[in-house]
This record gives sequence, structure tokens and C-alpha cells, in this order.
Amino acid sequence: MADASGVDLHRPAESRRFAVTAGATFLPARGFVAGVTVLVENGVIIEVRNRPVPPAEAIVHVERRDATLLPGLIDSHVHLSFSGGSRVIEDVTEASDVTLGLVALQHAQIALASGATTLADCGARCEVVLQVRDAVASGRVAGPRILASGAPITTTAGHCSWLGGCADSIDDVIREARRQVGAGADFLKVMLTGGNLTPGSNPGMLQYPADVLFALANEARRLGRPLVVHAHSEEAVAIAGRAGATIVAHGTCASSEGIGLSPTTVEALLAGGTVIDPTITVGMPGIRDHAQVMHDRARIRKEMLPVFTALARQGVPLLAGTDAGVTNVPHGSTARAVLALEREVGLQREEAIFSATAAPARVFGLEHRTGAIVPGLAADLLLVEGDLRTDATAILRPAQVWSQGVPIAASAWRREAEVV
Repeated sequence: MADASGVDLHRPAESRRFAVTAGATFLPARGFVAGVTVLVENGVIIEVRNRPVPPAEAIVHVERRDATLLPGLIDSHVHLSFSGGSRVIEDVTEASDVTLGLVALQHAQIALASGATTLADCGARCEVVLQVRDAVASGRVAGPRILASGAPITTTAGHCSWLGGCADSIDDVIREARRQVGAGADFLKVMLTGGNLTPGSNPGMLQYPADVLFALANEARRLGRPLVVHAHSEEAVAIAGRAGATIVAHGTCASSEGIGLSPTTVEALLAGGTVIDPTITVGMPGIRDHAQVMHDRARIRKEMLPVFTALARQGVPLLAGTDAGVTNVPHGSTARAVLALEREVGLQREEAIFSATAAPARVFGLEHRTGAIVPGLAADLLLVEGDLRTDATAILRPAQVWSQGVPIAASAWRREAEVV
């Protein structure tokens, strides 16, 4: 199967057959199951069985009764070309496209080593990450499966306008969306409100009126592309739901009265089939501490958590995106997002893992390629140290990662996100 650019994202892995048996295996349709063996051939899962594997059936048999096997994680919100430091904008604008491409590839490899076998890049300059995606998909370089949106669609001088996707009128926005799809974008990203990363931008104010978003959502459906809407105000979240946007990123639900959630906003999201990606790792303590930035984000995050709990309880699906690359969010943080959804939002453990596996696979149209451990899907697998049924932190300890059946040598790449 090929992506919008015609590149085969489900390429055959090295031709070999192997099996993996863990103490517990997470099957999204069934939860945790003991005693399961997963058989892989040429990068594809060919069988999930409850009986032993005869030696003749697998050249390699990885057996770890003290570990847990689950689908490779899917991070639904990353910025691979962003540094994660205190000078994100300067790090991007002062670098050449070649440098940004190398940075993006390094960050993709870090994320893969941590267990994320699929990444959705939600904003980069021009087509830099699209080219990295194609290089990985063709086998020229090693890395995870990448979906890329290109530059976010934003207003002139708006949030992330320094990435280049500026468009103001309805006609301009539609033209930019078509241009990006023509360049190979897997999905579209629009900045409906301002954001915290761009100086002078107002996260609480709309950048576009509702009719612009409705027109863009209709065009995204016509083009067959998911639409990710960056939204911090509750007004913007409700508009995105009414427009039938695929994903709302952040979903802060701020208003002049503070952060909160009204029944009409929930109704709009449910009616539109829109999911929320709360980018739950933003504002968490990390390996870098930029004092004022962290103080402000930690305060906002604390106020947001009850909103996400309420959304989940009322049936609005959540995703385990990270916003990796913005200040103080290191690449390779997907497992931390899963853990936070359980511990801080209140999802059941199986639900939290689902938010980083089968749920984003469905949302991005990848359910026939990845996101679960079933025959016919790519062998995107993550083996973690410990029993995930009893120890939630096991997800932070990758023992082995397979990307389309190819084992990843995690020690070969620097891992940024080794924090609990």
C-alpha cells in the first residue's frame, strides 16, 4: 500500500521468519492475553497462536516470559524537526533544509528506539519531513513509519507562520491545502487558534472564522485526508467538532472564564466523530527544565486534566500524542504519554495503550497496516521489560522493538526519553 506520494509504506522487511513469546501480550481487541506466540514472516504477522512453536517453524524464537509484548506505539503528534530546547524557532529558522532533515531523521530514530513505530509529524518547514518519510519508506535509511502534514496552515504572522504555510482567505486556505496534498501530505494541519510557541500569538483567540474551517474540513474530506485542528479555546474545539474535523490537537478548552467544558462542546465532538489529542506530555517534568515556560505550562496542564477526564468519560476518544519537539518535550516520549493518560487522566490501562495503538491507526487510516497484533498487519512490535498487567511503568522499558519485522538496535541510537 502506498502513501499519497506513491511511496510504499508497507515494504517487505528482511526475508526471514521468527516468533515472539512473552509472558503477556496486548491484543487491542482482547486486552492482555497470556501464553500467546506471534509468528512473523517477511515483516508481516502471519499467525497469533496459543500453542508452542516447533523449532522447524521459526529460525529465531524470542521467548521472554518476564516481558510483555504489545503493538508498536503510534505517536499522533510530533514535530521531528523541532529541537525540544528553549530556542525551537531559532533552531528551525536558522537551519538549512538539509540540516533539518538530518535532525528529523535522528529524532525519528530516537522515537523508534523507545517503541514508537509510527509517527505523525504535525508541522515542519516546507516538505522537509515528507522527504525524510520517503527516504525511510524506500529503505534508504532506517526509521519508523512516518506520516507528514507539511507546514501547518496558518494566518500571515500567525502561530507557526515561520514554517511557511500562510493562507488567509477561504480561497487561500483551500489552495494551500491542495498544494500540500499535491506535494504528498498524508494529512492536513490547521492552526485554528494562536499558540504558545510563537511570540505574540494568542492561544485564546481564533485565527480563522468558523466558515473557513468548515470549508477546509469539506476540502479535506474531498481530498481523502484527515484534518488535525490546533485548538486551545473551547470555542475553537466546538467549531472543530461541528466541522467534523478528524482530530483536535491540545483541546485546552480555555475561555474568558477559565478552562472548562460545556455539554454543547461534548455534543459537537461526538456528533462530528472528532477525537482529542491532548498532547498530555506538554507541561510534564522532563529532562530539560526551562523555568518560566515550565511553570506556565504546568499550571495550565493541571487545569486541563479534569477536562480530558470528562471528555473520556463522556465517550470522546483520546490519543496519546506528545507534541515532541516543543520546549521540554523530548522525542521518544510516547510511552510517557500512555502512562500519563492512565495515572493522571484516569483511563484504564488497556484504554491508555489503545490510545497509542489501535485508536490512532484507525484515525489515520492505518488500521489495515498497523496498530494491532493480528495476521496480515505489519510486524510493528514492542517488547517491554516486566509484566505490564501489574506494573504500568514497564511500558517505559523497551527490551526490543521490531519495525515491519526488522529488529531495531536501540543501543545504536541515543535515547532522550529515559525518564519516569
